[in-house]
Amino acid sequence: MADDKTVETVETVEVPDADAELVAAEAEATADVIEVEHNGKTYTLPSPMDYPVDVVFAENDFEAVRIVLGEEQWQEYRKTRPTIRDFQDFNAKINKATGN
Repeated sequence: MADDKTVETVETVEVPDADAELVAAEAEATADVIEVEHNGKTYTLPSPMDYPVDVVFAENDFEAVRIVLGEEQWQEYRKTRPTIRDFQDFNAKINKATGN
């Protein structure tokens, strides 16, 4: 007798963080600044609608984050000697906090 084995495939779906999206939407609507904590330091970002227009011309994530942070905060971040993995984590936190 042959064994009939059924294989069940489970699809995982990322559920949006409603609280983070609400905070980001409120910051955008009210032009509030957004704070992102990373490795013990707090970075202050403008509301996405108040980003410098140059951010739309950024050719990569590094350039975009540098523009959004501003030169002073970018240099502070660089002083931490981040790895690519660290930058990806930081960028993900920024995107989550700003609703992107």
